[in-house]
Amino acid sequence: MAKIEIVLPAGLEKKIASLGTKTDEIVAAALEEGAKPIYKAVLEAYDAVSPRPLVVRRRRLYNYGIRSTGDLRRHFGITQARLDRKGNMDIKIGVGNDKVPGTKITYGRLVSLIEAGCKKRRQPPRPFMAKAKRASKDEATAAFVKKFNEEVERL
Repeated sequence: MAKIEIVLPAGLEKKIASLGTKTDEIVAAALEEGAKPIYKAVLEAYDAVSPRPLVVRRRRLYNYGIRSTGDLRRHFGITQARLDRKGNMDIKIGVGNDKVPGTKITYGRLVSLIEAGCKKRRQPPRPFMAKAKRASKDEATAAFVKKFNEEVERL
């Protein structure tokens, strides 16, 4: 699965540790709220790179893009917040490893091919996940902090 990881500020980690038994619920709600701006940015960035199907180069026509049917876009999603092996809460934004109908390739592999390109098929890299992460990092952190403070105030 293609994923985006954002590290929290140090001050927030201390606040989280002082919450007690409600920590998991509050952090999960805040993570889900913080993931929404990143998810929106990923979809916008994907839309910007997906409709580039044909390019003429050296008097030959190459298919430098994907035939955008909207199927890959529909598979983007946000997982539920959960604890990982190290005890950290995490949430993932991306596509799963379902197979594309009629092919041997998975949606996760398709995203990585778009991101990194493919020399064999003369497809240039068109990164969109990293750009979306950079573009929405501050907005996501602000959304997380706002939701976190709201949940703490309710206690």
